[in-house]
Amino acid sequence: MAKRFYTCIIVPHASSRLHKLRIPEQALYVLAVIGLISFFVAVGLGFTYTRMAFRTSDYDQLQSENQELKIEKKNLEVSAIKLSSKISDLESLSEKLTKVLESDTFFKKLANPGIKGLGGATTDYSTADLLTRNLKENMDLMKDRAEHLETQFRSLQQIADNRQQLIRFTPGSWPIRGAIGSPFGLRSDPFTGEPETHMGIDIIGVWGTPVHAPADGVVVFAQRQSDYGNLIVVDHGNGMTTRYGHLSRFAARNGQAVHKGDIIGYVGTTGRSTAPHLHYEVRLNDRPVNPGKYLPRGD
Repeated sequence: MAKRFYTCIIVPHASSRLHKLRIPEQALYVLAVIGLISFFVAVGLGFTYTRMAFRTSDYDQLQSENQELKIEKKNLEVSAIKLSSKISDLESLSEKLTKVLESDTFFKKLANPGIKGLGGATTDYSTADLLTRNLKENMDLMKDRAEHLETQFRSLQQIADNRQQLIRFTPGSWPIRGAIGSPFGLRSDPFTGEPETHMGIDIIGVWGTPVHAPADGVVVFAQRQSDYGNLIVVDHGNGMTTRYGHLSRFAARNGQAVHKGDIIGYVGTTGRSTAPHLHYEVRLNDRPVNPGKYLPRGD
């Protein structure tokens, strides 16, 4: 059987001679098969390359996300350390402040014995749940704890500030140091011997001894007043006033703000007095109370 051929005629651009190329039919079939196989191989390689490119992109994205997660984890760890330190400081400060307030006599007076100490958690946390919380949950717990401590600290700080305010404006020191010549309450009148109510205490002192304000306040009266002689009245707020009688002279004027320890006058014997001394009164809502309750012992 004669072989079949296909003839390809090649016409050069710059020549009139023709070139003939005889290609056997079988060779064309082989070339077609090779071309078809090459096409499918190229398509397969293209898909493989595309798939690899996507995988590489996903890998790079995962690497980037992993790096971001590492940074976030590190930041959370640093924040956790800072929060833990802050909580420790707040707990220590809150504990110290609570002990100071609880041991304070004024704080004990303000405490309401009729209120029971009650409390407790509202959520039932299992031990496993507490032990398996992740870092973010622990961070949230620490943040809540820090906020709670800050709220508690602000409350205690407010109590402490009120306590300091109360101390500043409550008579808590001797206006002069000396023996008490006449106590508060019933006594015999030094001039007539008749029973009478003494509205303050008489502190014996040398003529001209400086009289000191026992607390912060404002002078609301500074002039001579019959039996009191030279009298100073200091308003300490909250209905509390103090009086200083029989002064030889004044060191503070009416309307003047004074602080604890300031000199407001000097011991004398003006008014209804037998000898130099200081008549000292403490009044609550303009009712005389025993000044001895506000005088410290042993100093």
